[in-house]
Amino acid sequence: MRVVVVGAGVIGSVYAARLAAAGHDIHVLAHGRRRAALEEDGLRVRTEGRVLTQDVDVLPADGPLPEADVIIVAVRATQLDPVLDMFDGSTGAAVVFLQHLGTRAREVVTRLGVERTVLAFPGIGGLVCDDGVVEYVEIYAQPTTIDATAVRAVAVGQLIASTGMRTAMEGDLPAWFATHEVFVACMGAGILACGGDAAQLARDTIMLRRVVEAVHEGFAALRSRGIVVTPSALRVLFSRMPRWFAAAYWRRGLQGPVGTIALAPHSRASRDDEFPLLCAGVVDRFASSTTPTLVALLEPHVRMA
Repeated sequence: MRVVVVGAGVIGSVYAARLAAAGHDIHVLAHGRRRAALEEDGLRVRTEGRVLTQDVDVLPADGPLPEADVIIVAVRATQLDPVLDMFDGSTGAAVVFLQHLGTRAREVVTRLGVERTVLAFPGIGGLVCDDGVVEYVEIYAQPTTIDATAVRAVAVGQLIASTGMRTAMEGDLPAWFATHEVFVACMGAGILACGGDAAQLARDTIMLRRVVEAVHEGFAALRSRGIVVTPSALRVLFSRMPRWFAAAYWRRGLQGPVGTIALAPHSRASRDDEFPLLCAGVVDRFASSTTPTLVALLEPHVRMA
C-alpha cells in the first residue's frame, strides 16, 4: 500500500520503517534537522540491539499531502492544528491517528468524517538518540490498539499486522483511553518526581506506593462512573491484586525497557506541553470523586497546563 506518515518522531519513524520493511511504499513528512538527518542517513530504528535501516521518501512537513491509500498521523495532540489543516479538501485515504487525542477526538472525526477516520494508539515507546537512531521497545501488554468501530478498522489492522507488530481491536476505545490516561498520568508523575528516571522510581518505595495507590483510586473512580477499566491486565493488576503485588510488578517493569525506553523518555519529552494537559484532564474528570492520592500526585503538573 502507499502510506504517508505525518511526523518523524519515535512513533512515526518506527511505524514507517517497519511498514517499509514489509514492502509498502512509504512517504514521511518531516521538518528541520530531523528531515535533514533522514535524507542523509535514512530511517534507522533499533530494538533489542537490532538496527533496521530503510530509505524512504522524505517530504517537507509543510507541503501538500501526496496521494495515498493510508495516512498515519503520528504527532502529539498539541501539534495537531496544522496537520488537520492539511486535510482540507482532501478525500479518499484512510487517516489513522496514532496517539491519544483526548477531548479533540470528536472534533477530528467530525472534520474528516467517520468513513475515513481511524483512531488508534501505538504499541511501542522509545526515544530519538543523539545519533538519530530511534531506540524503541514493543510493549507486549499494549499492542497497537485500533478502534474496532471504525469503518476501515480491519484494513488498518491488516496493514499494521503486515509489519509483524501485534494489533488489538478495541470495541470501547473511549474506556481504553480513560484507563490509559489514569495509568500514564500517574506513572509519568511518579517518574518526573524522581528526576525523570524510571529506575529511580523503582527504588523509591514510598513514591512507587503513591503511584500504585493513585492508579487504584483512578480505576475505582472510573468504575463508579460506569466506565470499564480495560485492558483486563491493568484492571486485574491495580483493582484485584494487593497493592504490594502491583508495586512489586512495576518495581521490575520500571527498571526494564518499558520503564527506561518507553515510559521515562515520553514523560521527560512531554513534561512541558502534552503531559500537563493529560494530568489536567484526569483531575478534571475526577473532580467530584474520592481520589486524594491521585490529585495530590498530579496537581504539580496540572498547574503547568
